Amino acid sequence: MTLSVIIPAYNAGLLIRGTVSSLLSYLPKYFPSFEVIVVDDASLDNTFKEVASFKASHLTLIQHQKNRGKFGSIKTGMQAASGTCRVFTDADLPYEITAIPYLAHLISEMQFHLAIGDRTLGGSIDRTANDRIRKLFSFGCRTAVRLLVAGEIFDTQCGLKAIRGDVANAIFPLIQEDGFAGDMELLYIALKYNLAIRRVPVRLEHSAPSTVRLGADSFTMLRRLILLRRSWQRGDYYSQQLKEIAKQEY
Repeated sequence: MTLSVIIPAYNAGLLIRGTVSSLLSYLPKYFPSFEVIVVDDASLDNTFKEVASFKASHLTLIQHQKNRGKFGSIKTGMQAASGTCRVFTDADLPYEITAIPYLAHLISEMQFHLAIGDRTLGGSIDRTANDRIRKLFSFGCRTAVRLLVAGEIFDTQCGLKAIRGDVANAIFPLIQEDGFAGDMELLYIALKYNLAIRRVPVRLEHSAPSTVRLGADSFTMLRRLILLRRSWQRGDYYSQQLKEIAKQEY
């Protein structure tokens, strides 16, 4: 198994060095073959310079010339990734790094197509509940998703997810959203193809200031949710490869 860890970064100069350093120190203990891919989303600070200062063979740095959004950066990273298991998380590495080997185990050995952090599960520790903006945004997302998309997925926006490499190659080219709604679109497509998804409790260690714009981002996500079904009905998400991956023989 090879592991790819994808980090979307925008104006993350104050914290990205610690994130990259932690990953490059920790991952070799568990993964003989791995890569860390940082996608600088046209940051206005020293994010690119901080990552570029590392001289590591396992590190790839990609820079957008124009800002595309969080999921636009994740899509760029997925396109460049080669891992049979691919993890993406936030630039502040918010959740315990020990979750990564467990996610990889679920993907490579337990044969789940996706493994996603879920802050609503027992055993999770999430201090962002004290952040009013994040709390309202998360509650609104969970409610809208349950009503409009998928009742069984309670936390689409947790910043820690893993996906099997062949699934990533098939599903990410279908995703139209570049912003925060990309997480919901990813899970919507996965559920429509009946992919195997494992929810995992997460424990928060770091919490950078929220970049969510409560009004604008909430409206964008609600609009995207409403359009998901229309996109499915139009055939925008059709993939023969995903049909083959999800096929169950009995």
